[in-house]
Amino acid sequence: MKARFFTASLLCFVMAPVGSSQQDQAASGNDRHDVCVAKIESGPPQEAYNSCTEYLEQSPPDDSEGVPRVKTWVMLYKEIRPYMQFLQSLTSDEKGRWLLYEPDMAVELPQTSETEGRYTIHIARSFANLTEEALLRKAEAVYQGPNEMIRDALRSSGGRVDQLLREMAPIWGEPGNDKIELTTVVTARAVRYYYDLTRVARKEPRLPTGVTAQRTDLKYKAAIKYLDRYTHGKDAYDGVYVADLTLQWGFTCGGLCGMGFTRNKLVVLDGHGNVVAMYLDAPVNSESWVS
Repeated sequence: MKARFFTASLLCFVMAPVGSSQQDQAASGNDRHDVCVAKIESGPPQEAYNSCTEYLEQSPPDDSEGVPRVKTWVMLYKEIRPYMQFLQSLTSDEKGRWLLYEPDMAVELPQTSETEGRYTIHIARSFANLTEEALLRKAEAVYQGPNEMIRDALRSSGGRVDQLLREMAPIWGEPGNDKIELTTVVTARAVRYYYDLTRVARKEPRLPTGVTAQRTDLKYKAAIKYLDRYTHGKDAYDGVYVADLTLQWGFTCGGLCGMGFTRNKLVVLDGHGNVVAMYLDAPVNSESWVS
């Protein structure tokens, strides 16, 4: 809430009924702004939109700082609403913490270790049989739930609205340095993106994005195992498959040009192959490097 300072005479004046009403209106306007911003950060996007629309309709005329930012967010929300509806159509639980995007299960990730040269690729996927391979593919197709992806889209899609509406696919990353995607959730499409990018760099280091790849390093390790008992923090499961996926990427385009990261995703599936949990709490998931 904005700080307000008054002289003694002004304080006497605002004690009058009219002054009190004006002060209350300003206070309630600030409160509505705070609720709007809080819901943008962590609430369901639809609720954030409702709160922010209410704030704009009833905001005090002197609130010149909060209004423009909220207006920009509301306009962006309206623009990508078709994309939100698409995401919500992928699951029966719009408030769920994850969703399965089945097209990812058909993405091919070749088992390979190409460690010679400046553009390296190492992909290792481990499973015991065809059943586990199918479950690993399913784990690689698990994304965050619609609400979380929509929040990510609203945070980072200022210049990507057309791309999101054109592709109509779940979000696995966000814009990174050097016009290279920065992964947020390890998926088959994410791994394939860096695999294809590496192959392009081998043929022509000057990438379509405009930067020249001097070195790239892709490592992807995925394994799935059946466990009689599995615990993660306070959660415990009996008779489940656990898929552990780790993606590492490094990109160098000069002495002070480059970026990289490591990302991890754990997926728990029950004995019938249903996804029952996804964990993105590995410390590396909040880290990256930039040169």
